[in-house]
Amino acid sequence: MSLIDLQLDNEEIIQKHFSDLCCDDFTYPFLSGGQSNADNALNQLNIDKYATKRNNVYPKDSRGSSYLSPYIRHGLLSLSDVWKAVEKFEYKDRTKFQDELLWQEFSRHLYAIVGKKSRKYLNYKIEKPQSNANIYKNMNCVSTIEEELEKTGYMVNQTRMWYASHNSLRVGNDWNQYEDYMFQHLLDGSRFANRLGWHWVMGSQTGKPYGFSKFQVEKRAPQLCNNCELKYDCPIQEWPQTNISKKLSNDFKVDEEKVFGPKNIRENNSTKPSFIWITGESIGDNDPAMSHYHELPVIFIFDIELLSKLQLSTKRINFLLDCLKEINNKRELQVHITNPDEYLRNKNFASTFAPVPKYKKITERNIPSVEFPALRLADPINFYPTSFSSWRKKIKLNI
Repeated sequence: MSLIDLQLDNEEIIQKHFSDLCCDDFTYPFLSGGQSNADNALNQLNIDKYATKRNNVYPKDSRGSSYLSPYIRHGLLSLSDVWKAVEKFEYKDRTKFQDELLWQEFSRHLYAIVGKKSRKYLNYKIEKPQSNANIYKNMNCVSTIEEELEKTGYMVNQTRMWYASHNSLRVGNDWNQYEDYMFQHLLDGSRFANRLGWHWVMGSQTGKPYGFSKFQVEKRAPQLCNNCELKYDCPIQEWPQTNISKKLSNDFKVDEEKVFGPKNIRENNSTKPSFIWITGESIGDNDPAMSHYHELPVIFIFDIELLSKLQLSTKRINFLLDCLKEINNKRELQVHITNPDEYLRNKNFASTFAPVPKYKKITERNIPSVEFPALRLADPINFYPTSFSSWRKKIKLNI
């Protein structure tokens, strides 16, 4: 077991504890973590003209991105709080922005049900294209997308769609390989949102693939085409030819409490917890367990075996360390890099339910003394949603 000294600066911590667990050299992300930075970003949020600007790519100052997603992903900002913060804006901008928040919640519901099976096609099988990957080398649009991702830890929604479409429907390699690459670097990297985005683009979720071609680049980022050596010999002039071979029959059983956790605070034994275990899904001041037990110390555990497998970017570790250091300035916190199963064994702790496979697996063996419901924009569901529209018709918003 290794305790991390949060008094060290981030670079020292990463060099000491994460040197073999990351995919890149030390790199600061374009956004700093921490509750105060999240709160400032929300207070300064301006979605004026979001409906018309949200799909812009380059130049960067033309974008309509809010850049709140890393804070939302790690629970520093709840989807409900962000929803309420944009109520004052014009209807067309507000509704477009809130649609994106609903999509985030939809992805969480879907991932809670599907879990690791999201590595496979969901509702439709997509035939892998037969392609010569060499003809797509030196495309300025693709290399620029990758360069920005690796430097900053961010991609706008349009470039995520372009990149997913190109690498799943055209190049012909395993799409999971490229999804893993995005997940490694994205500050808001989450299996729920990232993988659902890939499934939507491929057509695996809807049956309608999203085709990426030169047309979109010329419309949203013309400078990428103008500065490309393949401008007059572009290999993506046309949409990719995609074959959806068959509709899949899924039999996902939805045990609501097992999938989505408790609806109310659940006391599993009469012993008072001695600490709060927080996860990367919920490291904000509004984490229900931390809000309830002001006096208890807090534990965060970097899962050393999982990190060794994932090989995340140092940008992501930097962001998490910023968040943890701010908690440490407010209350007692210990950060460990070890096996969470072993650390939590035979201990009495409180936690906030996280609808992800790793949390469920750990708490099956190490039952929390007290478990709190996750914060949600929409109440849990009791069915497998085959589409965003079908899900949206049936949900009840929790705002």
